[in-house]
Amino acid sequence: MHLVLLFTVAALLGSCQSAHLNKHIKLLSDIDNSIENGVQAKSDGSHKYLSITQGPLPSYAHTPGTTIELTCEAAGSPAPSVHWFKNDSPVYEYDVESNELIDSSPTSIARISSTLIVTRTTSQDVYTCLATTSSKTARASTVVYNTDSATELSERAKLFPLKPRIVVSYSTYVDNIGNRVVLPCRVKGHPKPKITWFNGQNVPIEKNPRMKVLRSGELVISSLLWSDMDEYTCQAENAFGSEKAKTFVYPAKPE
Repeated sequence: MHLVLLFTVAALLGSCQSAHLNKHIKLLSDIDNSIENGVQAKSDGSHKYLSITQGPLPSYAHTPGTTIELTCEAAGSPAPSVHWFKNDSPVYEYDVESNELIDSSPTSIARISSTLIVTRTTSQDVYTCLATTSSKTARASTVVYNTDSATELSERAKLFPLKPRIVVSYSTYVDNIGNRVVLPCRVKGHPKPKITWFNGQNVPIEKNPRMKVLRSGELVISSLLWSDMDEYTCQAENAFGSEKAKTFVYPAKPE
């Protein structure tokens, strides 16, 4: 068992409210269950793994003018990323100006969730979730059927979604103290949602000089400290509503 993750509990007892403790234990244990027994109890990057913990359903029926959400969750080390394909062609979900490419730390461990919002289908489309790390890949596919012969989008459908929807985020992130940390928060919405990050005390992170939010919504921690262990919240908001996603960050002892 990867002891560095489970030993977190002892530290959490002194720093987190009991209402949050069981959730953090489960998140860390879920990642730990994907790792083989007998590995070193430090985040040294020597044990690399990847698994899709939840994929989309085998098939979906899509009615024109509505949306379908396809969700894929993966856990791995280094921290994985998720890419979507439609009929073997990449689906580009983000504006070029927001598409800031960031390499994962080789010692990181994370659980990621990615949601693809489908607004249009032909008679039958195959969507594939491809999870990747620096050395491994895993995939899961689904078939989306069109329930109507019409394929043209209505004006209303072109504006979906209105309320913000966070489509990419980590639920848990572990990395060595001293490393640069990047926590994703990719959002869909119309008009474009405003993104704000908060720490566990509900204080905006802009008050911390070591932290900043990129144009694409990611939170960057310049050099991870033990005191950074916390549950961070990404809030996306526009005139039609708001949505939040939480990421628990655990600073590990380096090799």
